[in-house]
Amino acid sequence: MVDEAVVWAGSGTAWSGVGWGEPLADLLAALGWRVSLVPWGDPAGEHRGRTDVLHVFSGGLEAVDSGTAAMAERLDAVRAALTAAREGDAAVLGVCLGAQMLAAVAAGTGPLPVSCGGEAGVTTVRGHGVPDLTVPTAHVQEVPAGVLTDPDVRLLWSSPVSTVQGFAVGTRAVGVQFHPELTAEQCERATAAFRTMLDVPDAPPASGEVDPVRALTAVLSAAGVARPLGALAA
Repeated sequence: MVDEAVVWAGSGTAWSGVGWGEPLADLLAALGWRVSLVPWGDPAGEHRGRTDVLHVFSGGLEAVDSGTAAMAERLDAVRAALTAAREGDAAVLGVCLGAQMLAAVAAGTGPLPVSCGGEAGVTTVRGHGVPDLTVPTAHVQEVPAGVLTDPDVRLLWSSPVSTVQGFAVGTRAVGVQFHPELTAEQCERATAAFRTMLDVPDAPPASGEVDPVRALTAVLSAAGVARPLGALAA
């Protein structure tokens, strides 16, 4: 696989003036990836199902079951990327909304409301065969535990709020409910913006420090993407 990533941005903004796909695209670019950023609502047929790339589906505000043309197109893009990943020709990462779309496409399990009302802030997720991570999070819906009944799906991360904080589909696709790409400062901005729309409980307290490079490295490694991550990894 070449060091090229296609970041499929989700709907809405993470905070004022910053789309959900931008922090992912910026961090990947800083780590040496060649990045194409696809705006929400752009079918981007030239990128759909591309091989030899990392497909990243970011967080966003539109529900998976919204029924809009934009959501249908993006689910088709997830489906095409997952097909390429299953054939060993690409890798896929879904973040928050992206993870929910990946679960819906891979296992037919759409997201459900979080029983406690959601979470926002910085928390620590427990790894299952992978490292524990301290990460930003902001969500009121989640990938349901039912996704784990699919024989091709395995659990990677969990927390007291959401059983499925991260999961793998096969060997080349991973979905995470949290946001490995955000810094602590960015998390504060995203959390404040999220709470202007929704009354979201605080995430359970974290037991470590936010490190986007470490978190993204761990998540990509779980998706079979192992490569030097540039000067920022030092």
